[in-house]
Amino acid sequence: MKMIRDLVLCFVVCVAHHKGVFGEQSFITEPSDVEVTPEHNTSLSCKIDNLQGQCRWQKDGKPVGMFTGKYEMRGESTGDCTLNIFNVDLKFDDGVWECQVTSSSFQTQDSLVSRQARLTVRVPPESISIQYSGSSVVDGGMVTLVEEKKETLVCVTRFSNPAPIISWRFGDNIYPSDTQENYTESITTKYRSEGTISLSFQQKHQGKLLECVVSHPAYLNGDGSANVQLDILYKPRVEITQVSNSVLEEMKGSVALTCLAQGNPPPRVKWMRYGESSPQYVETLEFNPVRRENAGTYVCSADNVIGNSNEETTEVNVLYAPKILRISPSSTVNIMVGNTTTLTCRADGNPEPKYQWFQLYPNSKAVKKRSMSPDLILENVSYEDEGEYVCEAVNSIGGENRAVRSEVVRVEVEGVPMVTNIMKEAVAVSGRDVSLEAEFCSDPRPLKNTWEWEDVSLPSGTEIKRSGTTYKAELRDHPDIKDCFISRLILNGVGQADSRSYTLNVQNKHGVDLAPIRLAVRDPVSMASVIGVVIALLVIFVLVSVILLVAYKKQKLCFKGSDIDSLENSKIKKYSNYNGVDVEQITPVKEKHSALPPSTKV
Repeated sequence: MKMIRDLVLCFVVCVAHHKGVFGEQSFITEPSDVEVTPEHNTSLSCKIDNLQGQCRWQKDGKPVGMFTGKYEMRGESTGDCTLNIFNVDLKFDDGVWECQVTSSSFQTQDSLVSRQARLTVRVPPESISIQYSGSSVVDGGMVTLVEEKKETLVCVTRFSNPAPIISWRFGDNIYPSDTQENYTESITTKYRSEGTISLSFQQKHQGKLLECVVSHPAYLNGDGSANVQLDILYKPRVEITQVSNSVLEEMKGSVALTCLAQGNPPPRVKWMRYGESSPQYVETLEFNPVRRENAGTYVCSADNVIGNSNEETTEVNVLYAPKILRISPSSTVNIMVGNTTTLTCRADGNPEPKYQWFQLYPNSKAVKKRSMSPDLILENVSYEDEGEYVCEAVNSIGGENRAVRSEVVRVEVEGVPMVTNIMKEAVAVSGRDVSLEAEFCSDPRPLKNTWEWEDVSLPSGTEIKRSGTTYKAELRDHPDIKDCFISRLILNGVGQADSRSYTLNVQNKHGVDLAPIRLAVRDPVSMASVIGVVIALLVIFVLVSVILLVAYKKQKLCFKGSDIDSLENSKIKKYSNYNGVDVEQITPVKEKHSALPPSTKV
């Protein structure tokens, strides 16, 4: 086993020795890309293992000779073929380099060619400019764009090496280019680069700066840049201001409407009022004094070459007192009892007026409110509805009521008589007089007005006497209500036999109405009864007085004289000056008492 191990070890050593002497050459290190600033020094690394041939360098496919102070190899004899390049120059040194090694012999064919290495001589752009619509804009100049339209701008750099990185700064934000294309300039190896961005802008960006930012390794103190100022074209926006009195009343107040329009280019302002077709091209509408025909909805708008603005509206609310427009019926309405009629009132006012219907009683000058709506509906008409009616329209302006009344509408009621007010019962004292009374209305006047009982029918204006009682019938016009009457039956010296029901019978050409009254006759109270009541009351009064006196004396014995005096003095001090008046100066008023109860008149 030991012999086998020694043989293997001897074989490995022999192979290694043979390869070191007779093995093929190969790359230990190949050149890699490098960037360098002009006039600086750099090197392209290339190291060969078992170097047998000769090292050569090639640039852009052409061999490069070694020149002291410009191109030198470090140590070719040791296998280090690294190329030192001094005072780098874009014209001579920028390009693609290769490290090559010739064959060790023509039999081995072991020549070497390294991978290509790019040596870039850094050169910053000679110029930076921003283009819009194919034209260059002066650095810091104005570029005109349309709001909310996607606009494309191009940042162009010339004669740089390598190509730069182009981005954009807008406000506090950095945006990469949407696309960047790099071209070789026609007469040099330098680059032309174009970075494109597409953005939409708004009115708020007016006057802002858009900056093209160019990053390049040759810039030692930051980035290069160019910028433009934005001129944003936008369609108008409008706003309305209204200046007026706190209470805009007709012929007393004034109002000014101003349409404030913003736009680029400057817009044209237009006013319209709903319902009208003729615009007014002014900024301010002024009404002084304001009239009701100026009221309405006003629309403000504006336009420029970019477009039309939004529309803004404002209300001009002119206040004015009510005015009666129509009253129906216009003067007089005739209606039969029991029917229905409607009185209509229409008024114009701002604020919208509230309505009231009043019934007037010319004879008594009384007024009765009948309705709080523009239409007064008289249903199941009676004589109480007859009279004069007026409509009142009321509104409030600045806290003050403004009212107007219509012309009088006369309601004439015709029909069957109607008893409107009558005594249901009456009480009389035997031997005295009593009057039975009823009120009724009739149009036309009654043909018949009689008081009837048992077999008696007593027309108004007549009288009779029976069993010691005189009966008299009267008819008088009502003092306050037109077409209404007061009918009375007067009984002089009534007796127990007069206790009965009496009926008022009223007739006209349209019909009849009957109304009964019940009369009750009582005997007078005797003198003995009156005297008895008075004596009973006197006895009660005496008993109460005695009880109070006894109670007072018992209370007085419970206190010493000094205590009573002290108490009395405190009372005197407490009440000696009440409301600024000396109590001693007040004269007491004695209450009067009546021994008889009040009488009742029938």
